[in-house]
Amino acid sequence: LDYLFINQIATMDDNEEPSSTTIKLISRGGDAFELPYSAARLSDIVVKSADEIDGVEIPLPNVGKHALKKVVEFLKHYQDDRMEAIQIPLKDNTFDAVVTQQWYQDFVKGLDQAMLFELVTAANYMNIQPLLDLANLKVSFLLSGKSAEEIRSILNIPVMTEADEVRTREEHPWMFDE
Repeated sequence: LDYLFINQIATMDDNEEPSSTTIKLISRGGDAFELPYSAARLSDIVVKSADEIDGVEIPLPNVGKHALKKVVEFLKHYQDDRMEAIQIPLKDNTFDAVVTQQWYQDFVKGLDQAMLFELVTAANYMNIQPLLDLANLKVSFLLSGKSAEEIRSILNIPVMTEADEVRTREEHPWMFDE
């Protein structure tokens, strides 16, 4: 980043943003996605990296191309139409009743399971709380009502051997409280 841009970012308060400044987020594979800084700053990693990086490109080595494309789509939309906060405890037992904004419903409904989990990982790594909340909520509804075996399969958790289970019960008894 050039010195002027760093100074703009460092001296901004929460209500200000460099109006025409764009940045590039670079995926693990080197793919670049451009967006306004004002949208990207929802990510804590972008804000924290702004004065530490050289150039207007922010490398994100833990985020793949397809996940980053979805993250950028989310950030751009969120800038113009903020997602309503997810109320805890949940006010209903269906995803559509909890997330009432159609765009946000559709954003995660169209994702296959692998992309949903990549999005959770990307949102967590980039520290984008609204996206992390939305994706985790979708995962929780995906797992709701499933048996332990179905959840193990969905989350790709290997079946424990008898020795593993004994050791886990000793180390983490709270996991088996009923």
